[in-house]
Amino acid sequence: MTRFILLRHGQTDWNVERRYQGQADIQLNAVGVEQAYKAAEALRDEKIDVAYSSDLSRALDTAHAVLKYHADTELIVDPLLRERAFGELEGTFYQRDLLNPTVRKQIDQDPYGYRFENGGESLRDVYARAENVYRKISDESPDKTVLVVSHGTFLSLFMVIMKGLPISARKNFVVENAAPIFVGPNGKTGPEIMAHPK
Repeated sequence: MTRFILLRHGQTDWNVERRYQGQADIQLNAVGVEQAYKAAEALRDEKIDVAYSSDLSRALDTAHAVLKYHADTELIVDPLLRERAFGELEGTFYQRDLLNPTVRKQIDQDPYGYRFENGGESLRDVYARAENVYRKISDESPDKTVLVVSHGTFLSLFMVIMKGLPISARKNFVVENAAPIFVGPNGKTGPEIMAHPK
């Protein structure tokens, strides 16, 4: 079974300001750069056979920081690892009461299937992307350790898929900025998820 090291990108200004980032290409801020270097130090002595990263710069810069200590590790950059596209919400603040009442009602009626206007994805769309990535990596890298650098929504759904849980379990998987999460075999009980000790 593939062993995964999951890593969300470091902090950005839009994280601090609580804005929807989605697929907008927002850079790491100074704190995020420092977080990426700390993650790199934490993973310095880990075996990493191959690395995958979202093509958005906040993830890619985080991946590059980690791979400074793993110069021989192949990095595969894949847009399928991007954050959920929030469409018209990208750049706006996380305030539910600012949403159009009709939109709020539609989200309540179908929280996993609703897509925001102007190219937004539903959680089911992101789940499907994450499942495709998980299957592909598992098939191509059995018995290897794989670093996956991505985004909060994507990685929470990635863990749901690995554990064989319903999409509604996503809320139980909180992914902090630049905090490594190890997911590996645990005998007959399936994958075990463990945060890196701080």
